[in-house]
This record gives sequence, C-alpha cells and structure tokens, in this order.
Amino acid sequence: MEFEYKRVDIEHVDCNVVFYGREQTRPNYAFGGNNVRDSYVLHYIVSGKGRFASAGRKSVALGAGDCFLLPQSVPCFYQADGEDPWAYEWIGLTGMHLGELFDRSGLADKYWLRHVDGSAFQEQFAALFQGLHSGRAATLANELQVQSQLYAMFYALLTEFPGKGAQERVGATATMDQAVAFMRQNYPRRCNVTDVCTALHVSRTYLYTLFRRFVGMSPQQYLTQMRMDEAKQLLRTTDNAVDEVAARVGYKDAFTFSKAFKRAVGASPREYRQ
Repeated sequence: MEFEYKRVDIEHVDCNVVFYGREQTRPNYAFGGNNVRDSYVLHYIVSGKGRFASAGRKSVALGAGDCFLLPQSVPCFYQADGEDPWAYEWIGLTGMHLGELFDRSGLADKYWLRHVDGSAFQEQFAALFQGLHSGRAATLANELQVQSQLYAMFYALLTEFPGKGAQERVGATATMDQAVAFMRQNYPRRCNVTDVCTALHVSRTYLYTLFRRFVGMSPQQYLTQMRMDEAKQLLRTTDNAVDEVAARVGYKDAFTFSKAFKRAVGASPREYRQ
C-alpha cells in the first residue's frame, strides 16, 4: 500500500438550534409579536395555506410542502388563510455563519421555497425536528446527533436548492479561505494584515469586507484571536516561559504580548496559566 498524507483545513461552521415549535393556526391568524428577530426561524408548512411577505416585497401564497424563512433583522409578515389555515413546524437558529449559508441557497432573496416536500432537505428538516421534539436526554451523543442532522439539512439545502448567485460567491469564498490559510501558516512569523493583502493581491478594504461578511470581525481581530487561541493552548499544555510563548505566536517581546493577551482574555498570561 502506498503511503498517503494530506493536510486538511476545514473551518467549523458556527450554527446552533435555539428553539423549535409547531402550530395549527386559526383562520386569518397573523403573528402579532415583534416581527424583527435576532435569530433565523425556518418554517415548513405541513398542511393548509397562507401568505408570506418580507420587507419591501409583495406577499406570496404558500401552502403544504413549501417553506419560508424569517431572516435575522428583516421584518416579515405571514398570515394563515381564512378557510384553510396552515399548520407549520419551525426551528430557530443562530450562528456566525448562518447568513452566509442562507445567502448561498434558494432562500437568499425571497426567503421562501415551493415544493420542498419529498426532498432530502425536507427529510433532514423532519429528522432534525423529530430529534429535538423527542426530548432525549442532553447527552453528548444526542447533542452530536442533533448537530449532525443540522449540518445534513444545510448540505441538502445548498445542493438541492442552490441560490442563483452561488457561483458568483465562490471567488469570495476562495479568497477568504486563502486569507485564513495564509494567516495560519504565517502568524508565528509576525505577519500582519498588509502581508495578507500583498500575498493575495487584494486591497485592505476588500479583505475587511470579506472578513466582516464571513466571520463578523475585522482581519486584524481574526488574526489576533488566532494568536490568542494558540497562546492559551501553549500556556495550558507547556512550561514555556511567557517570552517564548510570545515569540511562538508572532510577538516581538513579552511585554507587547502580555498587554494584548490581557486585553483579549481578561487576565495576564501568568494569571491564565495559574
């Protein structure tokens, strides 16, 4: 057998379930609470029909087998039909990368999809909902199962119902991946944001826009966080002196490193190690 080794850098996609529910609505029922949410709420219509509209768009008729999304921070209105009111199930989600996930799907602009019943996406939604609804004990194994069902649902959504602009975003994703890889390979050598821009042949403004879009922070903040994560690991698992830890994560001296570490972590390196 030939020897094979290949390094793989796969970034974790931050995505979490925060609530779920189901309801058989009354005729003409419309949600009367705050219609601007701080999470994403994905609905699947089990039966009946109604109307849905997001801010600035005309309402559309939806029915059994369709789904709609209440996006984070976007006002939406939805109302059950007067004669055949809908019943739906919903799952509330939060996470740093959720906007990018939905942005690559067919839910990107209008926030609804027709005829998803029978699709792998709908089957994974149902499996995830059932797993949440079953009330299983909060063991690590059950939490991992829910997380795997969540990722499987998004995989099906992006492959079965890709957004029209998905290909246009591939270039931005590749640039972002290259930027993160460059930082990871070079942060011990005191690389900075200018070095990243030079290596990738992009402007600081464009790189800043990418990082805000994909991870919700600036390139400098991301680079600092990468260094601090490695520093914490070294402080926990080695006896290296603080100045040695500083050098290994790209700081020229222990004083500068200690100031940055305390600002980021809330404790000095020595306090953290203790």
